[in-house]
Amino acid sequence: MRLRSRTVVVTGAASGMGRAFCIEAGRAGARVGMIDCDGPGLELLEAELRGAGVTCFAVVGDVGNRDRVRAAFDAIETALGPVEVLLTAAGICEIMNFDDLQVAKLEDMLRVNFLGVVFAIDAVLPGMLARGCGQIIGLVSLTAICPLPFENAYSASKAAVGAYLQSLRPPLRRRGIHVVSVFPGFVRTPLLFGLLERTGSKMPLSSVSAEEAARRIVVGISGGRRVVGFPRRTVWPVYLTRLLPAAIVDWLLTRVTAGQGLPH
Repeated sequence: MRLRSRTVVVTGAASGMGRAFCIEAGRAGARVGMIDCDGPGLELLEAELRGAGVTCFAVVGDVGNRDRVRAAFDAIETALGPVEVLLTAAGICEIMNFDDLQVAKLEDMLRVNFLGVVFAIDAVLPGMLARGCGQIIGLVSLTAICPLPFENAYSASKAAVGAYLQSLRPPLRRRGIHVVSVFPGFVRTPLLFGLLERTGSKMPLSSVSAEEAARRIVVGISGGRRVVGFPRRTVWPVYLTRLLPAAIVDWLLTRVTAGQGLPH
């Protein structure tokens, strides 16, 4: 699906891949709706888009609250028209110490990372079904395929998103709605920078910028892809872990994370 003249809504729009996708969608001629809990960040993005001549509308909201999500989408549709393309990019991540499972943090991550996706889809799906067309794009993560040590809660939340989108894809496609699962590896976003700073780790060599990630998503959805993954140097090794014995995968992950400043 092309983005020109379409109403695109992005959750988690104020930073990272969400922000970069808003800019790419605006350049492509879309009307851009934005939802994020970061009010100042949304104001900066909205000003930048309007300065570039993009029709846009921003709403401050918590994607983990179903009522607020629905209210945010109602406001955007009043301003821009029916949502034709949805990108769910809102997400949080924490490094977890196994001496304390930090269940409260896990609950927050599931609420934002997984239920936030469900609530956003719930808000737009009735309209898309009534019109018989639409596109739903969900940012998953390669950690959904190969969970990382000390990112157990984040990996679990993203695995839930991946399974949810995959289960929706066949029945919705028959109704004219295309579901796309995006599996990024390391993307240079504030979220990743924060994790690296807290652990004293170095930036992975096979990382891409948020802007490059957004361009790859646009290319993928324009080409009708059902699954988009990047960067290639990370995607293939991650997929290969599905074929390896568990003992070897455990050994590899232990070697990869050794000396990275992670909790013991």
